[in-house]
Parts: sequence; C-alpha cells; structure tokens
Amino acid sequence: MLGFSVYLDKDLTADDHNYLLGMRNAGFNEVFTSLTGLNDEADVILKRLNQLTGWCKDLELKIIADVSQDDLHRLGYDLDDVEKLKTLNVTGLRINDQVLMRFVSKLSKSMWVSLNAIYLQPEDITHLKEEAANFDHIRALFDFYSQPETGMADDWFEEKNRWLRKCNLETAAFIAGDRVKRGSFFAGKTTLESQRGIYPLAAALNLKKLSCSNVIVGDRLTSETIKTFARYTKDYAITLHLDKKVPFLEENEWHNYLYVARDIVRLHNEDELPKFEAQDLPLDRLVGTVTVNSSENLNSGEIRIAKRDLPASQKVRILGKVDDSECSLLSNIEPGQKIVFKNLEK
Repeated sequence: MLGFSVYLDKDLTADDHNYLLGMRNAGFNEVFTSLTGLNDEADVILKRLNQLTGWCKDLELKIIADVSQDDLHRLGYDLDDVEKLKTLNVTGLRINDQVLMRFVSKLSKSMWVSLNAIYLQPEDITHLKEEAANFDHIRALFDFYSQPETGMADDWFEEKNRWLRKCNLETAAFIAGDRVKRGSFFAGKTTLESQRGIYPLAAALNLKKLSCSNVIVGDRLTSETIKTFARYTKDYAITLHLDKKVPFLEENEWHNYLYVARDIVRLHNEDELPKFEAQDLPLDRLVGTVTVNSSENLNSGEIRIAKRDLPASQKVRILGKVDDSECSLLSNIEPGQKIVFKNLEK
C-alpha cells in the first residue's frame, strides 16, 4: 500500500485537492494526516479535518489520523468512546503514544488502528490476543525523523519488522519527498537515516526489501516524481531521466534481462536495432552511464547502465548518463523489469 501526507497546520486549498487527485491517479490509496502538535483552536482543526475527510471520501482514499491521547482530549474525544471517534470520519487512527491494549482491541473492531512500532513488545501482542483484537485492522507504523542523524538504523528496523510480521501485524514506514520539506530542519520526514536524501521511489522499494509492506511519503512529491510512481504502479516500469535527449532510447521499449547482474543493468529490445560505432576516445563509465555495445561487440546494440564505476571500454559508445539523484534506483531494478528513459528537462 502506498500512502502520502497532507497536514492540517493551515487551511486547505485547491492546490491540496489537486495534489490528492494527482496522487490518487498515480496509484496512491492512503492519506496520512496528523492531529498532534497543532496550535489552532479545536474547532478550526476539526473543520480542516472534516474538509480533508470529505475530499478523501469523494476520491475513495483511506485516511489515517495521527493522534495522542492528550491531543484527542483537547479536541473533545477519548479513546474509550469509539462511537464518538467514528464521527471524525477517518478510516483509522495512528496512536503515537503508549496506550492500553484494551482500548486498541475495542477500536480495532470498528476502525483501523496503527500503533507506534517502537513501543510494541511481546506482552502487548499477548494482551491484544487476550482482548480478542481484530488483527486484520491493526498495523504497526514506524515514526519519521525530521532531524538529521536521528533516523533508524537499517538492521534494527529490519529486525523489528520481521518480528512484527511474525506477530501477524502489517507494518508501515515513512520516506521523504523531493518537493518542499517540512519542519524546522527541512531534511525530510524519513524513518531510516540511510534514506535521507534518497530518490523517493528507490526509498520505497528499499523499504519493501527490509520486510516493510506499506510506505507513506512524509513530504510532498514533485510532479515528475509522481509520474515516475504512476509508471511503476501501473506498468511496473522504472523511469530513468538522462542528462541529454536520446530519441533511440526514449522511443523504444526496454526490459532488464531475466537475471540481475552485479555491475550493470543489461537491457534488451525485441526490435532490430541500429549499428553503433565504438567511442573514438574511450571514457570511464561512472555510475549511471548508459552505453550501447558497438557493432564489433558480440552483443551489439545491447544497452547497459553502470551500477558502479567501471573502467573505459573500447567496444561501447556512451549515450548519456542517468541523473545522479536517480542512480539509487539502479540496484532496485528486477529481472525482466520494464525501463522507461526520459530526458531530464531543467
């Protein structure tokens, strides 16, 4: 499941609605918002939430609201009053502080509940079972960390993820966006420190490799990155932007070979390809360098993308280079996966 964030610290605008629509069309199906840390009066916050939930209902988007028990009290709600909580019109609540499992069990019978993953311990799972909680409606959601150097370590995150999955809980985590960053540090809302500054689609794919089944974008995405997600969700295609326009690459359909090579992404095409002469002056192939094998090469016409810095070759011609920000995608390209080349318009 792919989610994205819309916050309630200001009045919502037509731009917010258009963003919801664009993300929905790109294959995102869940909205994350927060009722914590807001300085406005309760009626203002609830009015904004009501507008957002209305839009989400019209667009058939789920909406999860991040809450603490104190913030709920300030808004006039209590975790023990499920019927009143339903009037918030959210799909579910993400409870970001420690809470009695009897509350969670009761809520899970009426709505989705996301629990703060870092607090969950074996005794909590035991209590949920004793309270006959609906595990199909409970998820463990990791925090995001806006301040540099405070994000989680990959190995700790993966270990916690695997344990939670063994407990029959879905998990979710945050990746940073590549548009305007929020917060006082403007460093991106990411769960993993290693993913700070990483291209969003690459970060999302990396989370899946670490046993995390749900991804939420903590900041906004640029329009071009939204298109990249759309191609992935609809066609299972990885989009790579080049530093120059190469019609030969943009106009043909490419697929990775049915295995993953260590040093390169090795692409083939079903059509007959033109012949290419080797580079007059061979150059080193830095990460992201796109080459075509020359007519003297055994696999002439084959497209290759360097996944690491490689030495110069006398049997290839360099066609261009993948934008540096997207090179993190190369290690996530799967066997047989479709590749789309686009010119990087600056």
